[in-house]
Amino acid sequence: MPGAGLIETEVEAIEAAPAPLGSQPGLRLRYRRFLIWLWLIMLIEALIFAFIQPVWSRVDEAQHFSFVQYLSDHGSLPVEGKTFVSKQVIDVSVQENQWGWRQNGALSTPAMLDPSRFTTVPAGLNKHDRKKWVRRNLWEFSYEAMQPPLYYAINVPVYKALPADPLVKLYGMRVLAALLASTMIPISFFIAREAFPDSRLVTMGTPVVVLLTQGYALNMSQISNDALAVPVAALAVLLLLRMVGRGLTWKRSLIAGAVIGAALLAKLTTIFLIPLALAAPAMLVIYKREQIRRALHHAVLIMIPPALMLAPWMIHNISLYGDPTGDSAARPLLSSFFASPLQSLQTLRLNEILPTFWFGEPIFPFPFWTVAWIAVGTAMAVALVGVLFYLSQGSRSQVPDVQIRIIFLLVVLAVGIVGTLLIPFASGIGGVPGRYLYPVLPVGAFFLLFGIDRLLRRERAQFMAELLLVWMIFWESLSLLAYIQNR
Repeated sequence: MPGAGLIETEVEAIEAAPAPLGSQPGLRLRYRRFLIWLWLIMLIEALIFAFIQPVWSRVDEAQHFSFVQYLSDHGSLPVEGKTFVSKQVIDVSVQENQWGWRQNGALSTPAMLDPSRFTTVPAGLNKHDRKKWVRRNLWEFSYEAMQPPLYYAINVPVYKALPADPLVKLYGMRVLAALLASTMIPISFFIAREAFPDSRLVTMGTPVVVLLTQGYALNMSQISNDALAVPVAALAVLLLLRMVGRGLTWKRSLIAGAVIGAALLAKLTTIFLIPLALAAPAMLVIYKREQIRRALHHAVLIMIPPALMLAPWMIHNISLYGDPTGDSAARPLLSSFFASPLQSLQTLRLNEILPTFWFGEPIFPFPFWTVAWIAVGTAMAVALVGVLFYLSQGSRSQVPDVQIRIIFLLVVLAVGIVGTLLIPFASGIGGVPGRYLYPVLPVGAFFLLFGIDRLLRRERAQFMAELLLVWMIFWESLSLLAYIQNR
């Protein structure tokens, strides 16, 4: 799992550090146990979703499975717009009556089910006929073929080790996804501890908020490259935060760069990490903790691993598609469903971002999400006021070591959100699902608790957090039971 060595190092640092959190041996043991239990609960929740959600999950799972299968069988990458799903994938689709992004049984079984007779998009079609053809036949294509290969390469040994039954392979890869997803608990804890160790509410509450983000457990327990890209990107944020708080070293810069490279090689929606990697040394210059020349050297040092890691894949794409990411081949297919926001801003579907972020895709899968949303909306409003209150106090009333970390995390949150919103404009493929924001979930969870802690302080802040916790657990539990019953 990503960051295992770092996590062990951080646990040792907690025991050695004189910070208020865990400063007594008894407390250290309690915090360690709390974190382990929380991690275990997260893993159990993700495993539950891995086994109860519909096969193919209605979020491109068949195509992600197809990528792994092709890579395993052929030892090469599938080709966007030319590689089709296999007979095994089609057989599972027939068995589960699941086609495209619709609910099971919503679409009739296609007449053509023989992959050997599938064809690429016919030449000479006008725009209207091409769109109609693609909408009818997109399910035949392995349209995730343009994705970076790291997640799929990691899944190949799992795929090969499991029995031939495609359903067994599917659930086996979902288990791996659940394991990867669960690592967000310790990562979020260490982000909170690094940024604001003086508040137990913030430090221990941040991973609890991650746990209660029901959509995260649902969507990250599917076969999807998000399952790897999200925790690795969050780990990169943690490493950059440590760099801002503890200073620049060549080792920190190279490790952060390698993790950023791994995140990008899993999914390019983590591209927001590049400006953040430049912002980290820049902030040290702004706060007069580092010389400009040395900061520039480390900025270059951070960029070297991602460049080296992405270069072979991008060269492959240039030779195959004529561009470094394969967007030119993906756009004619996917834009038929998700039009470019340059045509209409409505294609961004901004009204779906927060609900799908908290409660997952497909849109609104849980029956009582609107009731649970009351607590989420209230907490977000209070947190926003609390963060603004903290910023309004000015630098004189803020501890410098804490302030630089808080400001950097605000930059992370802003760049993560803005960068995600800009992706459809660059790719020409509309739609911004909430899961694209999961790399900054620990940061959002941190500010949810930090804002409440700064505004209400101590007992009142803890009381509000406990009230919200009880509300969320109650309604999310009812939603989960109803979700299971309605399947």
